[in-house]
Amino acid sequence: MRDRQGAVTRTSTITRASLVCLFLAVVLLSAGCTSGEQPPAGKAADPDFRGETLSYDDRVVFRLIPEADEAAAYSVTCTIERDISRGTTIETRANVLYENISRGNPIEIVVPREDPSDGAAIEIEIRSTTGEVQYRSRTSVAPAGRGLLPSPYPVPRPTFF
Repeated sequence: MRDRQGAVTRTSTITRASLVCLFLAVVLLSAGCTSGEQPPAGKAADPDFRGETLSYDDRVVFRLIPEADEAAAYSVTCTIERDISRGTTIETRANVLYENISRGNPIEIVVPREDPSDGAAIEIEIRSTTGEVQYRSRTSVAPAGRGLLPSPYPVPRPTFF
């Protein structure tokens, strides 16, 4: 009988210790998830901008629109390419400051076209004045007549039943 009581006492102690450890783990994990900490520098929690691309015969307009209504300043680094099939870089801009940017006054980067058959591309990173990445993307535009650029990877053909 004594062995049985000792086993029950040991099991009860182990169960209590396990429950205490589990409770502490849950408390610590939930505190870390709800602490409201900002993501590490250089990483945005959510995209704060949305991109729009307008294609004309003589130019391509890349428009970056912040989600906030309040005007702010942003630092932009981008690489602009004209002949996207060959990746011809026509301009690189590093840490250009755009001021008074808002939903009603977005960042616009215009790429002139020498010929309507020219494609254009932009690789862009937008940072707040404190250095936090707000938006990062690569966007390309092919002329309307050319459709999508050829892919180096085989593209499966759809099957219809």
